[in-house]
Amino acid sequence: MQVDCGGMPQCIHRIHCSLTSNVYTVNLSDTPDTMPTSYHHGNLRAALLAAARERLATADETALSLRELAQHVGVSVNASYRHFANKEALLTQIAADGFGELRQHMLARLQSQPRADATQRLHLAGEAYIAFAQRAPGLFRLMFSQKGRFESDEAFRAASGAAFGVLVELAAELRGEPLDAPGAMKLAMGAWSLVHGYATFVLEGYLAALPEAMRLDPAELVQMLRLP
Repeated sequence: MQVDCGGMPQCIHRIHCSLTSNVYTVNLSDTPDTMPTSYHHGNLRAALLAAARERLATADETALSLRELAQHVGVSVNASYRHFANKEALLTQIAADGFGELRQHMLARLQSQPRADATQRLHLAGEAYIAFAQRAPGLFRLMFSQKGRFESDEAFRAASGAAFGVLVELAAELRGEPLDAPGAMKLAMGAWSLVHGYATFVLEGYLAALPEAMRLDPAELVQMLRLP
């Protein structure tokens, strides 16, 4: 199916065209993947990614270096270059993995409430989005660190498109429309903007500065989303 995607911001343009041309298939019945918890040196790529993720949990990306990570896992820096040409390549893969995990986190939340109706399912996905950001703030910041930073990477585009695709499919389900319908896309974008803005405010400490009586929790926030 040919879809006119003109006029959208670049990242949304790509996601929208990918969804509507069936490049990425969103299946809300997928079973969430289980993240591995340990690695051996037979899989150096995974070991480097795990070490970098561990570092990101407590420090900014500027604190990362391939040399330090190689030392941490007990190999030479030259060995790390066989898997990642530079630090940016490593961060690109981590960001792509992050979107994959975000998608799985939303799917797991949906599967935990199989009797939820379409409105509740969109709310559940929004709550899961916020919970993911709070659970992995360093990773979340990296994923959205700079407009267009990782978009030249095919794996990143696929992962980010599939994550947004969860919201698009839920919005289309709620409205009873095709995935490429303007109303479904607008609802998905509105939901994304709402939960992303809230997550960012939480991570940057803006909500914590408010009196307790004025603070929204995620469940209250998603109830404010205007639905058809």
